[in-house]
Amino acid sequence: MSKAGYYFSAKAFFLFHLHVGTRLALRTFIPAVAIFFALYYVLRPELFLSLMAALLDGGFLLSGISTILLCLIMAGFAARRVCLGLDGWIRHLPAVSSIHRRMAAIAIFTAQIPLLIIMAGLAFISSKLFEVPAAPYLTGLPFVGLVCGLFVMPVKRKTLSRPLAVLAGIFLSSNNWGLFIPGIFLLLATDALSGPLIQKKKHTKFYRPFKRIFLVALINWRALRLRILIPYLLAMPFLGAAQLFIANNSPPPLIAEQMIRFGGTIGLVLFCAILANMLAARRPPWPWIRSLPWSAKSRILSDSSFISIFVLPLLIVIGAMNLNSVLPLVLSFPSFVLYSVFSIRQDAESPIGASGKVLLYGAIGALLLCIFPWSSLFFLGLTPLILKEAIKAEKHQKVSRWVELHHLAAGDSLSWSE
Repeated sequence: MSKAGYYFSAKAFFLFHLHVGTRLALRTFIPAVAIFFALYYVLRPELFLSLMAALLDGGFLLSGISTILLCLIMAGFAARRVCLGLDGWIRHLPAVSSIHRRMAAIAIFTAQIPLLIIMAGLAFISSKLFEVPAAPYLTGLPFVGLVCGLFVMPVKRKTLSRPLAVLAGIFLSSNNWGLFIPGIFLLLATDALSGPLIQKKKHTKFYRPFKRIFLVALINWRALRLRILIPYLLAMPFLGAAQLFIANNSPPPLIAEQMIRFGGTIGLVLFCAILANMLAARRPPWPWIRSLPWSAKSRILSDSSFISIFVLPLLIVIGAMNLNSVLPLVLSFPSFVLYSVFSIRQDAESPIGASGKVLLYGAIGALLLCIFPWSSLFFLGLTPLILKEAIKAEKHQKVSRWVELHHLAAGDSLSWSE
């Protein structure tokens, strides 16, 4: 490649990865600033500034380790998105492996800019208030972002480069001019020893049969990931409200059990409804899975088992609150779970979605279980009927149908509405 071609390819790669890093920085800017200001005013500004002054004046290990840990968290978040496509079409472009690695590091560095700006602002204000020198720390912060970008990337010789990257980050954020120059040399050594990027996943002999057996669970998990925490965040307040009512009012044991059954059922049903809605949106029924030698019943039971595994922590919490109240919920929750799976197979264009009918069914169940705990036997008896209807819905599911997306005209030139 000629020098001119090398220059233009490097420029194109730089602009591309700079845009990628900028989009990630904009995505993390509002949450990072919101969390910072919330903690800043809850824990008081004086505490934050005094901690930052102690960090700057506490020696190179304290300031270096604290800074690089925070930057590595943000860099790890950005690396999962930046490095996702580095093994695809981008490898066919006219650029050597070192350009791919360095430009990806620049993208990860750009994504860390909101955090680096917050830390630089705290260091600057603390240095003025407490008269602590911060010039070496402020100068080294951008280089710490580059070091963290090199650390989190999947490179061939990471056993050599990552220890050097950590040491370089500690030196560069040490707030010591004597360690700044060695930190720059360690940064250059990290880049030189990193080697090419790799994206190969190693599958052990144990993992392959495990993946075949739990294929549906793995597909569901890949569709949800950490979004699985959202139903917990919305369901747990109902359990907390029931516990607060008992703690503040000291009701008789019978009333306490009724409140726990009511709050626990509402939380459990809300969890199932939200999780079913997420699965219906992110992993709807699709034609390919019908080519596998699995029956409709096995597909229904696979989804039900997946939801049941994540319901178990809620049942454990309810049992810890009151052991007598958890038995009716244990007998009832199979029907709630199966009804949630059944709702995924129903009409996708329903105005109430997959969660609406589950919430209606669960609200009736919560009232009955609150007043009549023996009604759990009724819900247990409904379980085979719900399973039969869910299997029927799975067999008659038209997975090849065209479902038109309904957009608003505002901001979408290709929308159908006017």
